[in-house]
Amino acid sequence: MNLKKIVGFLVVIFVLFWIISQPTSASGSVNNVLGNLQQAGSSIATFLTNVF
Repeated sequence: MNLKKIVGFLVVIFVLFWIISQPTSASGSVNNVLGNLQQAGSSIATFLTNVF
């Protein structure tokens, strides 16, 4: 196995452990990330609307 596969495997294991051990914290973080993505998409759409 190369280093990239090992690191990827470790990241997946860490994320699963985090979700199982602290589900409330994990869901809050996911909600924050999705909210930020939604805000970024909205900002890009506003920018493109004003450009064209």
